[in-house]
Amino acid sequence: MNEFGDTADIESRAINVSSASDPFAQSSEEFLELSNGCLCCSIKDSGIAAIEKLMQRKGAFDYILLETTGLADPGPIASIFWRNEEFNRGKGKDIVLDGVVCVVDAVFGKQQMEEDRTQEGIGESLRQIAAADVILLNKTDLVSAVDLRETEDLLFKINPAVTIHRTVRANIDLKHVIDIRAYTSRVPLHDGPLLDDHDHASHNHEGSDNQHSSIHYQVRGITSLQISCPVLSPKQQERLEKWIQVVLWESQLPEHSADTRHRPLEVLRCKGIFGTHSGQTLVLQGVRNLYELEPLVGDDVGLPERGKLVFIGKGLDSTVRESLEKIVART
Repeated sequence: MNEFGDTADIESRAINVSSASDPFAQSSEEFLELSNGCLCCSIKDSGIAAIEKLMQRKGAFDYILLETTGLADPGPIASIFWRNEEFNRGKGKDIVLDGVVCVVDAVFGKQQMEEDRTQEGIGESLRQIAAADVILLNKTDLVSAVDLRETEDLLFKINPAVTIHRTVRANIDLKHVIDIRAYTSRVPLHDGPLLDDHDHASHNHEGSDNQHSSIHYQVRGITSLQISCPVLSPKQQERLEKWIQVVLWESQLPEHSADTRHRPLEVLRCKGIFGTHSGQTLVLQGVRNLYELEPLVGDDVGLPERGKLVFIGKGLDSTVRESLEKIVART
């Protein structure tokens, strides 16, 4: 889907959908042109209608891959397919959001991230990285090991919970980008970034202690924070959920609700996993102002000893981190 530029006559001739198992089956073409040039706005109507129509005409699909341009903000798009009651009542009831995959150029990615800034303060490349569950760091054969590590460090500062795979010509096993179940299974939160092909055990990040109880970064207007979360009592869990609701829905801290002097907060993505006194393990997933806090499905093998909470967005400064730490620390 190209949501910028009048290239419909080009892309429409390049799209061909057919069955690999039956090469003689009738092939078809499906092309969606967005008249106003903005996927984030158009997909709520024409995009959903096209996907529902496609499901009705073609039957069940194994996967639907929605590829946008490098100028798209994936947050609004992801929220349509996740926790959207209107969409889930139609043909979309058979569609679930698997995850957001972002490709980062190892040659120019670091420069783009450092220079990307808009009037609102957060450029689209940073929003894409913040929303990503998996990042393919591509063209790694064209940069030095030092430059590669610096780019990975910057990616992790923006999104502490992302999984990064190094690739050459975007060559990767599909199991790493399809059926990752980023929104329906445990959250892969670790003490460091999830990076392939090198040892990260000795890699330190500023602002974190030896136990990695909290990590806090600010990069070009976007802030990310990660804190440890102990096993919570029912009262602590209730306070945490109330804190999340106020921050996501009212764009402010609960203690600042009556004070208009503070700048509004913006959460692009939140993730978390923690235990409760009842023995449950809860998983937090959130995109923009949508979130869910649900029990972990499946076994708890490989879960961290302490829970963790990650928030990525704008204005999430030390005051926000301290407020969250107090919520989970109070008994």
